[in-house]
Amino acid sequence: MDFARFMQMIESRSLWFSRLDKLEDPLEGAHTDAELMGIREHVERRLAKQLIGLFRASRKDVYVSCWREGPGESLAMWDLHGKGGGIVAVKSRVGLLKVAVANYDQQVFISRVRYFDWSQAPGLDNVLVACSRKDLSYQHEGEVRAILSDYSPRQKAGVAVPVDINNLITEIVVGPREKEWVVRVVEQIQKRYKLPQPIVASDRLKRRR
Repeated sequence: MDFARFMQMIESRSLWFSRLDKLEDPLEGAHTDAELMGIREHVERRLAKQLIGLFRASRKDVYVSCWREGPGESLAMWDLHGKGGGIVAVKSRVGLLKVAVANYDQQVFISRVRYFDWSQAPGLDNVLVACSRKDLSYQHEGEVRAILSDYSPRQKAGVAVPVDINNLITEIVVGPREKEWVVRVVEQIQKRYKLPQPIVASDRLKRRR
């Protein structure tokens, strides 16, 4: 995440869930090409239009917190979120994420994202299933996401879910393209907010001697 989002997490002691239709991928939570074709072929035209429209509109009621699953770093993901702009990652575990959101007043679902060819129709049960799948072109993300639905009339850009930051985060990692002073700033923040997590500067781009 960028430095501003990192500070928002630490300052507010919350986890940010972005509204699904505000994400960069326009296919988030949408029918696949094959599903659209099937609906339009087998459902009466007016009803098909209503069904597709309702499904697309429901994305405004779904919010997601996106994580990458994997034992190591991904340079592609570092660069995706910025190069040398104060990029920081936080590490956790799925079990800790479950505990962190367990007491929220709305149910939070956690799922691995499935990746497949968008020209196919893998079978769609409901909106939550649609929110945990993406086209194969995003497979490099290896994403796990927390998902919640909020049907309140407010059109928010996102939802801040209160969490215990001290228990949720296991490590703070400063991006491999960041200057040393960024590491020092993060260390100062660690002291100011009494964060127990270790801080690591990524060495993915550091020359070996």
